[in-house]
Amino acid sequence: MFSESVLSLKVKYVWQKWQMGAIVVACALLLPVQAVKAQNNKEVQDTARQATQAQQKAYQQLNQFEEQVRSSADLEVDGLIVDETITKIGRDFYDVFHRQWEAPPSAKNFTILIKERPTRGNGALIQVALNDELLFEQQLQPRYDVIEEVATYVASGLYEYLVRNQLQQQLEAEGNKSREVF
Repeated sequence: MFSESVLSLKVKYVWQKWQMGAIVVACALLLPVQAVKAQNNKEVQDTARQATQAQQKAYQQLNQFEEQVRSSADLEVDGLIVDETITKIGRDFYDVFHRQWEAPPSAKNFTILIKERPTRGNGALIQVALNDELLFEQQLQPRYDVIEEVATYVASGLYEYLVRNQLQQQLEAEGNKSREVF
């Protein structure tokens, strides 16, 4: 999703930069050649005017495209899930969580960090943070059914947290707007 759109914009940007450079080079090469061949001063002026217009048009197109790239550069990666697990228990938790996870449609600009610390024995301490805020921490046993149940619980809990957080932000924004009116 992200890489395709930004990559295609970058490719278009490079292509248009190349075209712009080609037009400038062509104008620089053709103007002297046509000036030498032209016997009439009017032809030289027309050729120069046409080259200048072509160059201005190319610059306008390039500026429009750069504006599109700048506006699309405001894109952020929404819903990034970072895996910092180190054992099979943590990897199983991450895999189940990732399969169960579906972000709310209205949620934006969030990052989920799944971190693991090994503990004594066969267990592992799993930590789940949302935007650098620790929301869940639990020691897990190396039993797949327990890992699956906890991962499903965490996925549903994060979903509800994001929905409530988004609603709260909307209410605060509406509250600020109503205060500005009066």
